[in-house]
Amino acid sequence: MKSSSFWIKLSVATLASSSVISLVTYLVANVRLEAQALTQQQAILNVKQDRIAKWWKEEVKDIAQDLQNPKLVDHSLAILQAKRHTRAEITSANNLSLEAILSNHEQNRNSASLLTKGGIVVFSTDRKKYAAYQPLKNTTTSLGLEELPSKPLNFFTNSISGLPSISVALPIYMAPNKKAGFLTIDLNLSKLNEQIADPAPASKKNRQNGPAPVASYLVARTSLDKATFIAPPAQSPPNYEFKPLDSVGIRKALDGNAGQGLYLNSAGMPVIGVYKYLPNFRTALLVESRQKDIYTPARNMALEIFEVGVLLSLLSLGVGLLVDRNANQPIET
Repeated sequence: MKSSSFWIKLSVATLASSSVISLVTYLVANVRLEAQALTQQQAILNVKQDRIAKWWKEEVKDIAQDLQNPKLVDHSLAILQAKRHTRAEITSANNLSLEAILSNHEQNRNSASLLTKGGIVVFSTDRKKYAAYQPLKNTTTSLGLEELPSKPLNFFTNSISGLPSISVALPIYMAPNKKAGFLTIDLNLSKLNEQIADPAPASKKNRQNGPAPVASYLVARTSLDKATFIAPPAQSPPNYEFKPLDSVGIRKALDGNAGQGLYLNSAGMPVIGVYKYLPNFRTALLVESRQKDIYTPARNMALEIFEVGVLLSLLSLGVGLLVDRNANQPIET
């Protein structure tokens, strides 16, 4: 029969080998899980990018229909060419008719306005904007209808609402090549944000057998030194504060790059993520998962292997102690 020292050595060897095997298993599994996560995230990013492109295509179509509507042009010219503008005109026949026409396409807009060539608001579906100054270069993007589908749009913080904004200004002509003013559309960025909404996270039990949850979001520079979400996240309080966001993924994407990697997100949490710059909106689209969620299956597998090794080690140790006790018992005569 094997001596007690043999069983003790076997116990130590079993514990050591199970530790090594569990570590190697964890490392090898992590590589596979990381690759799977990045593939999944890239597929999700592509789907969300397609949704954004479809949303923008529909809005461009609606803007074109508005600009090519003779009634809209007639009412707009009547307002823009008036000799004077007063607040009493907010409820004039031209203004009310123009509001009714523009209401047909209001779902993706915060407001639609008429600007003089000097940038003064003389009509708006948001009546608080009446008589405000809206710059046509530094903030609002002035462009022709043919440029709208692909020209990069300016991102800025609206001085009235304090929200991140995109506003486009398209010319209203009184004669060929002679502008009377501009129709401006302030996009509803919450609607844009809805295009990248993630499904509700799975329960903890179902999550163990499925892919790790992802977080998708859009970020833009709202000033030279500040990047934020483009709109308040879903279920945010009314007084949501836009805090600066920063991570390796955000910086690389806003610099015009597409890529993937492991990095700390804005909250300082280790994540695995993919990112891409969307030039139309000067915006970064990111899809990320927490590293702890990605690596959980590997950690569980390694822990199970180590637990089995500990049990075998304790069994070997117990056998050794039993052999030692039997060997030291006196022989009865």
